[in-house]
Amino acid sequence: MLKALYHSPALRAAAAFGLAGAAFTIGNLILAKAFSAQQFALISLVIGIISVSGPSAPLGLDLVIARRGLSFTSRLRIAVLVTSIAAAMATACIAAALYGLHIDLLCAIFLATAAVGVSQSTAAHFQGRRQFAAAVPYLQMSNWALVPVAIVSAAFGFTTALVPCALIALAALTTAAVGWQRVAKLTEGDESDFGGPTLWREAISLMTISTASGLFMQLERLVIPMTVGIEHLALFGVATSLVGSPFRMIQGAVSFTIIPRLREAQNAEERRQLLRHECILIGTVLVPACIAIWIVAPFLAHWFFGGRYDLSSAIIVAMLISGILKILSSFSTSVVNALASHNGLRLLSASSWVCVVLAALLAYAGRSWGLCGVIYGVSLGWLARCAVAIWISAPLLRR
Repeated sequence: MLKALYHSPALRAAAAFGLAGAAFTIGNLILAKAFSAQQFALISLVIGIISVSGPSAPLGLDLVIARRGLSFTSRLRIAVLVTSIAAAMATACIAAALYGLHIDLLCAIFLATAAVGVSQSTAAHFQGRRQFAAAVPYLQMSNWALVPVAIVSAAFGFTTALVPCALIALAALTTAAVGWQRVAKLTEGDESDFGGPTLWREAISLMTISTASGLFMQLERLVIPMTVGIEHLALFGVATSLVGSPFRMIQGAVSFTIIPRLREAQNAEERRQLLRHECILIGTVLVPACIAIWIVAPFLAHWFFGGRYDLSSAIIVAMLISGILKILSSFSTSVVNALASHNGLRLLSASSWVCVVLAALLAYAGRSWGLCGVIYGVSLGWLARCAVAIWISAPLLRR
């Protein structure tokens, strides 16, 4: 069993993602301690917005690159850059309308969104070739960078959200520039894989699915200010750091590694065997992780913050349930992303957006029960999406 755990690409990627998750957790905890609840909530909101807008910025071109194993040639790079800048502009406008953020924070969101879009596509170039070790840094650098960002902010005694958000944008721009240069050298002389309208149709279908997933991942963070108040977002940020991060990393690792291997499987039996194998291994890790989180998270929160952000049992249970549902959804949607026809992708895309709206409505309905009510409302949306994805993917595993 230990040998199987070591050789599982999903778990090895999860380990790399886990290091990034640990950095994200440490960075968030330092920021929560150094800043007031109001300013930390603003930082958390900006991170949540970028986490949705950045991966969506290439408009699905990165997902097609990874799905088909395309070379990230100069023509594709220009297309990604243009779409990422356009998406970044739209994101800044939407953030201004919904949350009334200051222009400085909107500029940080704009720059980080465009940069993350380029980095996502660079990672997709390596992911499509199953060079997972080369791809992970471009996907996770924003998490790794949060520790130095937090340390610098705390050391110099900054009191507003602007400086850490600006540093986050700077780290994203640096990562994008390095990735751009590296992939330009690797693809020099390659012929363009740009497929015209066919590629764009597939890209948009995949992008809408991915954006729905990104919205789901950050939905609590985005709706809390509009339901129970931005002051609760600080507590949720701490809960996400101490309880939710492991699930987020495992979910990302699952979809990151399973999609290319499902496409390479020769028949339905190999696909089912692959999924069974990975589900058992992930479950083996998940059970003790949940127990450890239940025991350690409240103690760490009380010790580190001195009672400012105590985590109740109710919040921890809600976060654990939410995390498990997210991992189940990652398995089911990965099957659809890897194997479904264009019609299947469109069906998952449409149903995903219906589930996003449903989750937002349920979160609003649950606001009377405070932060836990919002978390459970979004979790019910995850459950609905998981059920739809299983229904779509079942025939793909039988034939």
